[in-house]
Amino acid sequence: PSVPRQVPASRPKSVPPDPMGYPQSSARGVPGQEAYQDTGEASARSTSSKKELSDGQKIVKRFVQKMVRGRELKMLSTTGRSLRCLVVLDRDIRHISIQLAGKKDAKQRFVNLKSIEQIYVGQDVAEIELVTELSVTFVLEGGQAIAFDLDDEEERDTFAMCMQMFVDANRKDAERRRKEVTKK
Repeated sequence: PSVPRQVPASRPKSVPPDPMGYPQSSARGVPGQEAYQDTGEASARSTSSKKELSDGQKIVKRFVQKMVRGRELKMLSTTGRSLRCLVVLDRDIRHISIQLAGKKDAKQRFVNLKSIEQIYVGQDVAEIELVTELSVTFVLEGGQAIAFDLDDEEERDTFAMCMQMFVDANRKDAERRRKEVTKK
C-alpha cells in the first residue's frame, strides 16, 4: 500500500517570529522586521522592547553610572605594589582620569580613550609580569601600560568589555570626524 504524499496547503507569506522574540534573518541575512508575520504581535513586542533595556544595556548603563561617579580600583605599579586609585569616566565617555584615592590634591592623569591601542584581560600581557587573572591592562600609544586589578572575573569582564566598546566608539568617531574634515 502506498502512502499518499501530503502537499502543504500554502507557504507562509512571511517567516513567523522566533519564539525568543528575536527577528529571524531576512533573505539577505540581515535581521529585520520583514521577518515577522504581520499580525500586530510583532509591532507590540518591538514597542515594548524599546521601552525596556536589554540585560546587556543594563550592565553598560550601571557601569557608566558607577564610572562617571568614580570608582576606586587597584592599579598595579611598575614597582610591584598596587595603589588604590580613583578612576573616573567623563560624561562624554571620551577620557578617564586616574588619581590616587584619598588624596584630593593628588595629581590626576587623563587618558584619552582613543589613545588606548589594546586592552588585555588577565595574564594575556606577556611583557608585564605583575598582572593577575583579575587584571585588565590598557596599552597606550607609545607603549605605556596601565593595569587595574579587579575583585572578581565578572567585574573584570564587564570592565574590559565596556571599556573596549567605548574605545572602539571613540576611534570610529575620530575616523568619521577626520573624513568630514578632509571632505571640506
